Amino acid sequence: MKIYWFISWLTTLAILVVAQPLFGQDIVPDSDVELRLSQLEAEIQMLRDQVNTPSASTVPAQEAGWVVNADNMLVPCVDCAPADKKKFPTVQLTGFFHLDSVWFGQSGNNLATVGDLQDGWDFRRARLAGKGNLAEDWSYIMEFDFAASQATFVDVWVTYSNAPLLQNIRIGRWRQPYGMDELTSVRELPFLERSSSFSMAPFRQTGIGFFGNNDAETVTWASSVFRYPSDGFGDNAGDDGGYAGAGRITALPFYACEGEQLIHIGADYYYANPSLNSVRFASQPEIQVVDTAPNPDISVPPFVDTGNVPVDYVDSFNVELAAKYGRLVMQSEARWTTLNQRGAGPTQTIEGAYAQVRYSLTGESPQYNKKNAVFGRVVPYRDFNPYCGYWGAWELAARYSFVDFNGDWLSANTPPSPGPGRQMNDATLGLNWYVNEHTKFQFNYINSRLNDPTLGVSSADIYAMRCQIDF
Repeated sequence: MKIYWFISWLTTLAILVVAQPLFGQDIVPDSDVELRLSQLEAEIQMLRDQVNTPSASTVPAQEAGWVVNADNMLVPCVDCAPADKKKFPTVQLTGFFHLDSVWFGQSGNNLATVGDLQDGWDFRRARLAGKGNLAEDWSYIMEFDFAASQATFVDVWVTYSNAPLLQNIRIGRWRQPYGMDELTSVRELPFLERSSSFSMAPFRQTGIGFFGNNDAETVTWASSVFRYPSDGFGDNAGDDGGYAGAGRITALPFYACEGEQLIHIGADYYYANPSLNSVRFASQPEIQVVDTAPNPDISVPPFVDTGNVPVDYVDSFNVELAAKYGRLVMQSEARWTTLNQRGAGPTQTIEGAYAQVRYSLTGESPQYNKKNAVFGRVVPYRDFNPYCGYWGAWELAARYSFVDFNGDWLSANTPPSPGPGRQMNDATLGLNWYVNEHTKFQFNYINSRLNDPTLGVSSADIYAMRCQIDF
């Protein structure tokens, strides 16, 4: 009978095993429950480890900082950096040159007033620079000009471009935030030189400042503090004064057709307490040749010159107005600089202004740089290729400018200046040929009329050509 009970028990167990998938239940002996729970806990821990550990199928090994070893397992990589990490510093070589040729024609009174101006050829500028990034958000440039008798500093600065509120912070030597003409690159000027009121701007100085713009890039702002004045190497010395500050704000009240139609307005200001409490402003007739030569007789002397004026401080205001309508571009500025003389000298104001217009004969026009609030370069639709009938881009330009140094200057100004009280008016016509994006030729005719309070009115006719390449 026992064997029948044993066979019956085996048959019942077999039926339960076969029926298990149908009922979806595991038949586990009570004695195996603890073992099964341990297995489940191990499986749960394994799943947790897989979630917290990068896998080769979901994360590239090098990018995640892991590598696959000989056992096909992911292990930390101590010798490899993420694949997309940039390498710093970066370096890019850039440069350009201006080769000028200039001819003068003078009236008899102009010869008597400023001397005999000599025709000449010269490299007005010959610059090389290295620029790039030092790290994320850190950029730099080191630019030098070799056109003078020795290399001089141009732009030498470092910029941090992710500062809270201030956006961009710059320290070094650069063009201070004053004047639309001054902040336009010399590579992209429609004339050979900036206007005659350029001498009243602080231009390149050594200091620290910040700049930025709103999200729509319709408003820009900039401010700086710097030592004043600095020499061609960015140096300034003197414990009696020597500090200055400048600021600029611009806006685009109208901007349409991706910048083909716009109106630009701006305002600028700078204050300076110059080193040794002395300052000098002087302007040439918008042309230079052999600017720093051993023989001063073959350089262009200033037509207007304050001489060295003893001052407590100077401050200057400037307003900007520009507009673009397709191929037609107009731009103007006016500025007033006050010289607060020391001692018994009266406070004097010198002033200057210009208005210019440019028109593309071939349809191209300079693009407006919204972040810097200046006009950029002209890029030809087709590069010059006479075999295909392509002639590059051609542009006409005209400008009228004046500076007025009329005032009661101290006779003690040293050295005695030949230019106090003079007024100069320049009318310039220009023709620009953009052979390609990096090569252009320019021709300027300048009629400069000089009014001297003692010698009267005189005039000079200036003809100048330039070859420019940049990279």
